[in-house]
Amino acid sequence: MSGFAYVRAGSVEEASSAVRELGPDAKLLAGGQSLLPLVNLGLARPSALIDIGRVAGLAAVERDNGTLRAGALVRHRTLETSTLVAEAQPLLAAAIRHVGSPRVRNRGTLGGSLCHADPSAELPLAMAVVQADYEISDGSASRTVAASAFPLTFFTTALGEGEILTHVRVPVAPPDIGWGFREMTRRAGDFAIVAAAAVASCRDGLIETMRLGLAGVSDRPVRCDAFEAAASGTPVDRLAGLEEAVDAGIDPPSDTAATGAYRRRLARALGVRAAADACARAMGGTP
Repeated sequence: MSGFAYVRAGSVEEASSAVRELGPDAKLLAGGQSLLPLVNLGLARPSALIDIGRVAGLAAVERDNGTLRAGALVRHRTLETSTLVAEAQPLLAAAIRHVGSPRVRNRGTLGGSLCHADPSAELPLAMAVVQADYEISDGSASRTVAASAFPLTFFTTALGEGEILTHVRVPVAPPDIGWGFREMTRRAGDFAIVAAAAVASCRDGLIETMRLGLAGVSDRPVRCDAFEAAASGTPVDRLAGLEEAVDAGIDPPSDTAATGAYRRRLARALGVRAAADACARAMGGTP
């Protein structure tokens, strides 16, 4: 591990100021579950670590005016065990159980995962599908970015100079909405080779609305627009016939974990299964 300076910030303002003063090679440190392994392996060489782990006001989860508002320092374990999260947005509660191992979930933070922006990660995918918004601050002014617009490409986000993700706003799911989450990993706790997340509403055996997203098939989470359009008005028992629409317009990469062709096949299978799970729950059943 190469040497680096260490700064402990006591507020968002202090952290933002430190980021600007120390330059682009300085990194924010929250739970450390994404950054520190990269530092230990020599894949990241920050000039400074700015510890925001004790910044006040960023570690709570609360229901606020029809949304679930979670601070960036909320631990994965808190989200995993929260009755409030499970009731307000069950897809998020389901996705969080697939993040890493218990050790990682005990230390890792919501903001850390979202800002790391791994294209195979579960939380950025779930946030895009439930149409969450991110609150971002530069210490003096704030702005809001849609979850789908936050990741720009591999490990790169829409954060500007000195900006910090402070909170996430997740819409509370209506009572008639069902959800589904599926993923394939090489080993338990690994990042997904492909993951699929879906939310749907149904009436009289027909799909009224469908949102389906995939991770692991592009440089960021993607929504399956062609599948969503084709599913609208389709009988639930005919979802399997829409398999080819799942991967329309995507070009999954090949790497040491899987070929692009294998990822495409996984995308079709997992996408349809996640969508079917969502429809089953929307109609009051069990997948």
